[in-house]
Order: sequence, then C-alpha cells, then structure tokens
Amino acid sequence: MSGKKKTKKPPIDNATVLERLERARDGQLLMSIRRWIPYSERLDGFVTGIGTDWIAVAQHRDSGSYDGWCVVRLKDIQAVRIEPDQDCFEIRALKAWEQWPPPAVALDLDGLGGLVASANEIRPIISVFTEFDRPDSCWIGAVRSLEADTLRLSEITVKAAWEGEPRHFDVEDITRIDIGGGYEDSLLLVAGPPPED
Repeated sequence: MSGKKKTKKPPIDNATVLERLERARDGQLLMSIRRWIPYSERLDGFVTGIGTDWIAVAQHRDSGSYDGWCVVRLKDIQAVRIEPDQDCFEIRALKAWEQWPPPAVALDLDGLGGLVASANEIRPIISVFTEFDRPDSCWIGAVRSLEADTLRLSEITVKAAWEGEPRHFDVEDITRIDIGGGYEDSLLLVAGPPPED
C-alpha cells in the first residue's frame, strides 16, 4: 500500500453541511470543520457568516481570546461537528475574558472578488492559502489587484520585510483566506504599511 494519503470525497449531502453551519451560526455554538482537501487542518471556532461561496469562522485561542477570522470555501467542507454545550470550557473562557459573543465581521462571502475587497476594508493584509498545492503554507500580504483569474499580493516575509515583486495566485487555487490574526497583525506592525504600487 502506498504511503500517500487518499483524497477525501466531497460531502454526499451538502444540505446537511449547510444546515449544521447555519445551526452553529444561529446558536453561537462552537464547531469543528473538516474539509476534503488532503492534509488540511481541522478548523475550530464560531461561524460568523455564510455566503453562497465562502463561510467565515471566528477563530479562538486556547487562552480565551479570538485570533481573527478564517474564511473557507463552502464547496470544500466535508463535515461539521457541533459542540452543543453552551457551557463548554471554550465559551466559558471567552465569557470570563469578556470576549463573548463571537465577533461578526462585514465580509462579502458570495465570491472571491467581494471577499477580497471587503477584507481589505477591515485589515490591510490577508493570509492566502492554496491548500491543494501547498497544504502546509500560506502567504501573507497586501492585495495589489484581483482580476478575473489572478490575485496579486505584495508579500511580507517571516522577517517582517516587504518583498519587491508581487506574488501571483490563480483564483481557482485559493482555498482559504485568513484576516485579522495576531501573527499577521504583528508582521504588519513591524514591517510598516504596504509599499505603494
């Protein structure tokens, strides 16, 4: 038997996935999402928005605070597990730190163009993931342009320096965008504002 991990299949019942996401959002319930992208990580948090193409999840830290939003494609979601206990540790910790309820964010979740434009109004940088090609990597930077099939991103390095030339992404390859996380905010603080075009 090969050492390669088998590609998971998309959910058989998309309606059940959507129903669970709506239940988690409406009830402000902690949930976990598994996607059928090989080697993609499980996503835990609170659903704060559902669009036709994307969903937004408020991510939380174990320390009892939020760590930005993770936005993933709806079509990639394989399973949703809901924690029905409104008195679970995570919710109690968030309440104790006065971080409750989950922060909603005004993101356009009906297409990548609207998502990128609305994310840019919230924070000047985003994290871009292309998990089918590189499940263990992301690129952080400022959006320079979004055309029909290409996103251009001025990238910040791990040493908090702006790269010279923008990186190009095929929009079909983008599986996830993160906004407002502590690491991204720290990179921006040290690197300074994005360079002008």
